[in-house]
Amino acid sequence: MPQIKSLSEFNRSQNAMIDDLEKSGEPLYLTRNGSACIVVMDSAAFDAAMSFRNEVYEQEMRTYHGIMRGYQEYLDGDVHDAEDVMADLRALRGWE
Repeated sequence: MPQIKSLSEFNRSQNAMIDDLEKSGEPLYLTRNGSACIVVMDSAAFDAAMSFRNEVYEQEMRTYHGIMRGYQEYLDGDVHDAEDVMADLRALRGWE
């Protein structure tokens, strides 16, 4: 669970809080006048989070492009009847 501290408390004890951030790897939400205003995070934890985010994004984009490629094939009329494909597959595998 992320920590929540006031900005003034962070300013008073930055070094101790930075040490805690390095150990926990969790973000620290800083508030001003009772509302969240900024998030502070250890750089290694941030890099790991961004790396994970980028990997997920790349995987989603590969999936999206595959779907769009299939949709374009459909629009181009490059389609096959499912029964014919299954019959060909069964014959190829020797399941008939």
